[in-house]
Amino acid sequence: MADRVERSKKNIIWSFAGRIVNILLPFVTQTCLIYILGVQYVGLNGLFTSVLTILSLTELGIGSALVFSMYRPIAERDDAKVCALLAFYRKCYHIIGCVILTVGLILLPFIRHLISGDVPDDVNVYILYVIYLLNTVLSYFLFAYKTSLLNACQMVDVISGVDILTNITKCALQFVGLLLIPSYYMFVWVIPLTTVMRNIGVEIWTRRKYPNYFCQGKLLPVDVHEIFENVKGLFLQSIGNVVLTSVDNIVISIFLGLTVLGQYNVYLYIHTALVGLVGVISSSIIPVAGNSVAVEDNEKNFQNFRQFTLLWMCVVAWCAICELCLIQPFILLWAGDKMLLNNGIAVLFALYFYSNKIGDMVWVYKSASGIWKEGRYVPIISAAVNLSTNLLMIRWIGLTGVLISTILSLFFITIPFGSRVLFRVYFDYEHAWREYLVTHIKHIFLTAVIGLSLYWICMKIPLDGILCLAVRGVLCLIVPIPILWLVYRRDERMKGTGRLVRRLLHK
Repeated sequence: MADRVERSKKNIIWSFAGRIVNILLPFVTQTCLIYILGVQYVGLNGLFTSVLTILSLTELGIGSALVFSMYRPIAERDDAKVCALLAFYRKCYHIIGCVILTVGLILLPFIRHLISGDVPDDVNVYILYVIYLLNTVLSYFLFAYKTSLLNACQMVDVISGVDILTNITKCALQFVGLLLIPSYYMFVWVIPLTTVMRNIGVEIWTRRKYPNYFCQGKLLPVDVHEIFENVKGLFLQSIGNVVLTSVDNIVISIFLGLTVLGQYNVYLYIHTALVGLVGVISSSIIPVAGNSVAVEDNEKNFQNFRQFTLLWMCVVAWCAICELCLIQPFILLWAGDKMLLNNGIAVLFALYFYSNKIGDMVWVYKSASGIWKEGRYVPIISAAVNLSTNLLMIRWIGLTGVLISTILSLFFITIPFGSRVLFRVYFDYEHAWREYLVTHIKHIFLTAVIGLSLYWICMKIPLDGILCLAVRGVLCLIVPIPILWLVYRRDERMKGTGRLVRRLLHK
């Protein structure tokens, strides 16, 4: 247990460091895009990233299935099976890369139809698309499978270190390039270059650290069957995640154009940065939870899950309140009033964050316990509801409808029915699922009361610029946390969580 806690602490520290670097440096290049090239280029970047994310559905979730399959053989020091898994993974990724390249080229003639209105005169959208496609395909041919080995070995800190170095290089090249040669082509070509650097860096490190793990051997048919059974569920989960995170950009581009998409992506950048920061915690817990699931009984893991969930609800509530109160003055200060959308969009982004992250502990334990096949239709139903309401509401109420449709599908489908699978299949405490939902409903109302009250106070502050942002930031820091602590201080789950946090901090 001590080793798992120490590894979790190290992973979280490094992941936070990596996430901060990966937020601050792209912030500089995003600012350059806005002020040097214009908002339409921000929209183009968001559109092509979303299209290639959808094409990456070909991956089918094999990466997560392989990481899960490696937990036990690594713990049992079964090197032969780990090598066979790596060989299988490499073969799968090479096939996936070929499929993405083929499908991506087939879609090439239709790219212009995904953009409503004008395109910047100095770019060719087809050439840009090919560069983005090349970047995606390169990952599958250049040692991407080695990242799964590091994840399974709980070496998230190493991945973060490599990512920090490559992102510093990428952002430095893009920043200097935009200042010297204000060309979007230069900006885009840097992306595949640093992708190659990142994957080669992972390969060099893993070869030195784990010389006993290499691509060799063949899996037994029963192992292959188990992996593909997990992949079936993961594929459907991937569809739901892609619709949630990527289809919105494409729908906005088709119906509202690149300028609105650029404004939306400025907000989405801040939102995604916050999601990434808190996601570091949940992602770092997965390997530890996976190890615990392999060696501890269900009762112990259930108690850990309850403690983590309560703490996580407080973290998500605080972050949602901060986003609600700070996003408007921050964007006004950063990107100017031309990028500013109405206050209703700010409220919806806070709701989007809350609904997207509040169920992360369910995702952590489902990933750790390999529950992908069961409940596999939940993300498909959620994605279908999201996409259909998306297409309807964007015609009626524009950008607001895009966010509302996503929030509704998360609150009423993904969160309740996705969590039920974990309680029914792994914990075998289906009765506790109702308690879980009731706890969430109460917490939603508590968060809403604190958040809207603080938002009303912030709106009454007669300040502008950086002073407004600073005062609001102080209020967000000193108001929600004490209130949440007062509400939950006597809860036995919070007491248990306190012991766990103290143990993490003193290890």
